[in-house]
Amino acid sequence: PEGWRREDDGQGRRAFSNGLTGLGRATLAAEAIEAGEPGDGSAQARHFRDEALVPGVAGPEGRTVSVGGLEPASLGGRPAQRIRAELEGAGGPTHLVAWFVPRGEWVYRLVFTWPHAYASYGRVVERMMADVRFEEPAGLRVARARALLVPGVAGPLRELGRALRRWGLPADAVEPLASAVRLAPAHVDTRVELARAFFESGQVEEGCHAAAEARVYGPSDTGAMEAGVRCELARGDTAQALLRLEEALRLDPRDARLRAAEGALKAALETAAP
Repeated sequence: PEGWRREDDGQGRRAFSNGLTGLGRATLAAEAIEAGEPGDGSAQARHFRDEALVPGVAGPEGRTVSVGGLEPASLGGRPAQRIRAELEGAGGPTHLVAWFVPRGEWVYRLVFTWPHAYASYGRVVERMMADVRFEEPAGLRVARARALLVPGVAGPLRELGRALRRWGLPADAVEPLASAVRLAPAHVDTRVELARAFFESGQVEEGCHAAAEARVYGPSDTGAMEAGVRCELARGDTAQALLRLEEALRLDPRDARLRAAEGALKAALETAAP
């Protein structure tokens, strides 16, 4: 809204407020969280609830009084998760609503607070949420431009495909990545990206084929092995996925990401066991 101003929250987030420090204070904090894997935002929502909204514990905008559960919602035309809470702020009782909007490997977190004593602020926040738009990220625009400026070169096509996949457009990523594979067939990372684009767009057998070809060109490449793990998971074979993951760990036992995936798969198998 006109008159709101940027603030420094000390954590690098985009934070704005109406300029008041006590009674009548209203705020918005926005952040893009790199999740690493596509998801629905639930993990980040639960983490925020458990870490930042502990009942009785003070946060940047006040002490948490009560917290609701995760609610499926929509923001800016995108599916989202939402959490509502009540705080005791510097100016008295305060409403909080936090939105978690997934977009590929990122989750946008938008947190609004406004005073309970001034009901009209609720309508202001509703207008702010109604006006939220998710435009194409600058990095993706740059990747498109480079692919257009240097046509028929594997590198820019690979980077465009990777950017499209990471920002939640895996089906669009297939064509530039497939073109990059044809131009540089020995580049294992491109084949791994292509496999992921297939998996994330629901094309399981195409993804498994791309993963198998990545392994041919990179028999000891952990990225190619991980693509094979994703193939087994996409086919629903968790036990075989764990065997493939353990094979990758034998090559690189210090890879923290592979270790975390191993723990998650073992936990899934234990949960599924009779």
